[in-house]
Amino acid sequence: MGNIKVKHPFICLLAVTSFVALPSEGRAEEHKPHPHPPILKPIVSTPDPVKLTADEKAQLNKGEPVLRQSKDDSGGAGIAIQTIDAPPSVVWKTILAYDKYKDWVDNVKSCKVYKKSGILWYVEMTSKFMWVSSTLYTINRIRKKMNYMSWTLDRNRTSDVRDMIGYWLVLESPDNPNKTRLEYSTELVLGGVPDFIVNILTKDALVDGTAWVKKRSEEAFASKNKAQK
Repeated sequence: MGNIKVKHPFICLLAVTSFVALPSEGRAEEHKPHPHPPILKPIVSTPDPVKLTADEKAQLNKGEPVLRQSKDDSGGAGIAIQTIDAPPSVVWKTILAYDKYKDWVDNVKSCKVYKKSGILWYVEMTSKFMWVSSTLYTINRIRKKMNYMSWTLDRNRTSDVRDMIGYWLVLESPDNPNKTRLEYSTELVLGGVPDFIVNILTKDALVDGTAWVKKRSEEAFASKNKAQK
């Protein structure tokens, strides 16, 4: 079980955009500024938790993710909500273990923090899909005490998308301190991509993204409990 990898939203995005959508964008080039200006508004405060319907609450109670998405010709946005049988401290440790992504997540070639400045973590993530490699450079704002982290592109380096923002919202379950309600949201601008590609990036990738965090967090928490017995 430890060697099974799960897809990550960034990786699905990188693999598909590199292969289909970005011949005119060029590959990610380290230390060269991003050629496109910001389009999307960054997340700068704790996102409000998604208000769920009765059916969606039932989905979460069954261990199934809840998904909402929107899309247009230039890109898309989506959010996935998942209940994890592990406390927020374990979930945070999983999300921030960037050096382990290459072992945990399908198609990750490398992932590293190349700079830290207070709450800002600068992350380089490279994926490989078939014969294509591609890279994103993101600035991740870690705000554990406010129950979330958010990211934007590092515009001092060139990434393989026009723009992207997103966040993780990590909340302790009101019913059980050893359970977490996790929300993952991303919005991206690609420009002129086929509808099925946008669907992959804002649906399948979101579900897969919360799935790998759930799997690894629950494994770590179960292992910790076993060791303490």
